[in-house]
Amino acid sequence: MNKLATGLVVVAATFAAAACKDVLGVNNPNNPNIAQVYGTATDIEAVFAQGFLQVGFTNSGVHTNNLAPQLNAMSLENYGNVANFDMVYRAAIPRRFIDNSVNNSGAGVHYADFQNMQKQARALSNAINALDAFVAAGHTLGSASQNARARAWGFFELGLAQGNTALMYDSAAIVLPATPTIGAPPALVGHANVMTQALADLDSALTIARSSAVTGSLAAFTSTWINGVSIDQPTFIKIVRSYQARFRAGVARTPTERAAVDWTQVIADATNGITSDLVVQLSIQAGWQQTEVTNAYRYQGWGDVSMMYLGMADTSGAYDAWLATPMINRQAFLLKTPDARWPAGEDRATQNTVSGGPNGVPGNSGLYFRNRPAGEDPPGDPWGTSFYDHFRFRYLTVSNSDNAGAWIEFPKAEVDLLAAEGYLRKGDVASALPLIDNSRVSKGKLPKLAGVIATATDPVPGGGACVPRVPTGPSGPTACGTAMEALKYEYRIETYFTGYGQWFQAERGWGDLVEGTPLEFPVPYQEMQVRLLPFYNLGGIGGPSAAAKGTYGF
Repeated sequence: MNKLATGLVVVAATFAAAACKDVLGVNNPNNPNIAQVYGTATDIEAVFAQGFLQVGFTNSGVHTNNLAPQLNAMSLENYGNVANFDMVYRAAIPRRFIDNSVNNSGAGVHYADFQNMQKQARALSNAINALDAFVAAGHTLGSASQNARARAWGFFELGLAQGNTALMYDSAAIVLPATPTIGAPPALVGHANVMTQALADLDSALTIARSSAVTGSLAAFTSTWINGVSIDQPTFIKIVRSYQARFRAGVARTPTERAAVDWTQVIADATNGITSDLVVQLSIQAGWQQTEVTNAYRYQGWGDVSMMYLGMADTSGAYDAWLATPMINRQAFLLKTPDARWPAGEDRATQNTVSGGPNGVPGNSGLYFRNRPAGEDPPGDPWGTSFYDHFRFRYLTVSNSDNAGAWIEFPKAEVDLLAAEGYLRKGDVASALPLIDNSRVSKGKLPKLAGVIATATDPVPGGGACVPRVPTGPSGPTACGTAMEALKYEYRIETYFTGYGQWFQAERGWGDLVEGTPLEFPVPYQEMQVRLLPFYNLGGIGGPSAAAKGTYGF
């Protein structure tokens, strides 16, 4: 017998069991009793207090070794040469389709994020219903503001669960508080419809957070539900709007779809979003984990920095020579750049010393990457390997068995750059450039764009030492990039190992992925089997939902 798939399908079976109960007159303790599970104020509020944790940072969250390592490999955010979590298959060039056959090599990890996010959506919807019934019966979580706080967070977390699903899978079920908990599961619908509902959930969160129940008692709305970080009402609103900006832009699968995004609304959300990085304090003991990132730092071959895109930082000509070499014959090269986020030096030994030696803990150096000791170079495809590792968050694993420390879930630079992209697409170059400069100048120490270039087609300043230097074709040569290419370079540097497949979301919409890269994951076969529907593969050169040869000709 097939294992029941999501929590949405399980309830169909419990409906049948309930029918048997009427005949037999016997209580079935395996049936979900929603009224009992959400019977007290403490029970109800606990669901919302832990919702952000459950969606992201537990073994059932998205920041695990399920889809995330594959998304990084598909976008070459990092290169993985091991079969764990299907990384080597997703990184391989020519690109392969996503195998969705029964018991395929990635069956468990392909399914996990889909199943877990759909289950979270169901649990949060049930909790919202329970809260509404609890309040309607004359009870309270402590005050009207606390009732509203729980409901606002519930819709926020519901939006995250459904939004994350829509970002990565081609279809899913929409789950609402009004969705029946017994009977047939909701039908699968396309990702665009799921994202529309996710954005509506986030709108509901904003409406509740701005209601008189909250504004009349703002102090009671403040929570510490992101691992102790104090989130007041204005901060909550900024966080929700930031996710709205991310979701509106990130759901696009192709350049045509990204061009059709409502950029006016993205600009409005992003410019009213977070004003500093959204930082999560990780700790295994506390239950807040980010195993995707910590494993990439810990294990050789899991997190090599590929030069396919980040080589655009090089100003020495080495990247040009690398591009001009057939892919199978390429060799790692010394990247020299004025970008202060990379180690400086005229040889590898000097860069290794600047990087901090064997441990390479960045501290306050401002470095995001290290040139690793030569003896630590992992094997791999010659186009995928390099001398470099990302180490902005490497302190999470160096002499740190608890993986304790700060990790950026949502960088301020991301909302800046989403707004900047909107301005560029609307022809407002002057408004875009200062937002690109926010990280380009302050963190990269690169020449500013504002007041220097005037149009969207002007090259960035620096002449032969400009950054980025963009391939004019798959074999080069490179040329100084435009404002849009400077934006994309900043986005890649600043979102590296943050969020959930941030490179993948952006690169498919920009048309920058390697030809044949799957643009999304199919509904896993386990779900399709239970629904008695045919399952299918996606991606691969010439296959459905696959990237065309794009911007750089890769």
